[in-house]
Amino acid sequence: MSWLRAAVELWLIQKLISSPTFHRGVRRIHKGVHEFRHGKDPADMGGTKIDVPGGEKGFLGHFIDELKEQIRGTSTKK
Repeated sequence: MSWLRAAVELWLIQKLISSPTFHRGVRRIHKGVHEFRHGKDPADMGGTKIDVPGGEKGFLGHFIDELKEQIRGTSTKK
């Protein structure tokens, strides 16, 4: 009976290893661990994710500045 158990175990392992879902899961876990240890890969940060806003003012900061300038009566036309 142990040979039957070993054969079933080998068959299940073969099915698991050949499964695309299993490989996607392993790839996702590996990517998460790698990013945790080494930081994000710059190649993954494409498009608008390249410039991460640090100390820059957002929309609300610019809007408040504009309101203050309008109250004072100054203009920043260029």
